[in-house]
Amino acid sequence: MPKPVNVLDYRELARTRLARIAFDYLECGAEDEVAMRRNREALAEIEFDPRVLAGVGAADLRRTFMGRQYPLPLVVGPAGFLSLYWPEGETTMARATARAGIPFVAATLATTALEEIAHVDGLENWGLERWFQLYAFEDEAQTDELIARAQDAGYTALVLTADSAVSGKREATMRNGSLPIPKTPAFVWDVLTHPGWAFGAVRYGAPRLRNFDPRNEPRKWGLAPPFSFDAVMKRSLSWQDAARFRKQWKGAFVVKGIQSVEDARKAANAGVDGIVLSNHGGRQLDSSPSPMEILPEVADAVGGGKMAVMADSGIRRGSDILKALALGADAVWLGRAPIYGLAAAGEKGVSAVLEILRQEMESTMALIGVDRLSQLDRNTLRPRARGQLR
Repeated sequence: MPKPVNVLDYRELARTRLARIAFDYLECGAEDEVAMRRNREALAEIEFDPRVLAGVGAADLRRTFMGRQYPLPLVVGPAGFLSLYWPEGETTMARATARAGIPFVAATLATTALEEIAHVDGLENWGLERWFQLYAFEDEAQTDELIARAQDAGYTALVLTADSAVSGKREATMRNGSLPIPKTPAFVWDVLTHPGWAFGAVRYGAPRLRNFDPRNEPRKWGLAPPFSFDAVMKRSLSWQDAARFRKQWKGAFVVKGIQSVEDARKAANAGVDGIVLSNHGGRQLDSSPSPMEILPEVADAVGGGKMAVMADSGIRRGSDILKALALGADAVWLGRAPIYGLAAAGEKGVSAVLEILRQEMESTMALIGVDRLSQLDRNTLRPRARGQLR
């Protein structure tokens, strides 16, 4: 394949390198994958209203959100099992995002312990802010223990994932196998035909959950192996739980997975510092709205400095990022895009994807006639895109 020039090129490299079980786990959406497709369609429907001869200078991509200025308006969001895609996936991702100067959100379902991610060599010298994503367990004491560990490790923001009372029905992984890795003839053949991926898997071993491991402590988790996500997560998670976490946590508190204006208002009333409009990349509820469809109304209701309004799902281009900012987002979270880079080429791949997005933001800004992110608002979009897209 020629040198990759966009995010989808890195997706293709990832697809080629990864065993099918790994690529399916990364790529598949829920049920008919309508939400996953709609995320991309909603972004594609948004058109800019360009201005020429605007005398633009060099693009300034700095953005202040969550109380700090960053060189890019980006956060690399949480993802489980990153070592399924590249050996030591979490620490590799943490180094690449730190070099870019943007936050990386370590996941509860990480294959590296949260303490190890927080203290990767060099990150403290680069001024990395540590953010930690929380799944709430049915056993409150175990949830409290995880929050305390993140606090002690120096994480500055706690991100509660609120859209996963149960896991979505991801049918590609149901058909072709999921975690834990099955020992079947089809899997063996998959490994043999993907030697680059297999070498890392053999050298570093199968990915294991390092923040907790029910195989080591089955009694504590109330499980017989293998691990079951739905068996341990709190199905009855409520705003009362969010308020309790807010009270426990000495730092910024973010709720991820907001999909309605009503819930955005509830988050503001609960004293949340930021929200992420997200349908989990189309991996949970298939009949869910694209974050871009609700972003303008949410920004009007709770934005404007009341709390940070952020969004993810479907971002593949620098222009996608600018569209979200113009609709009212304070920052944009990336999900699959940097993982494509990780799966294709490790730290260099993540850095390359982030650089591609940076360059695309710069060129798009020049072509629409702005040179600062603060100049982006709904007037930089065609009229039909200024409100809700529907």
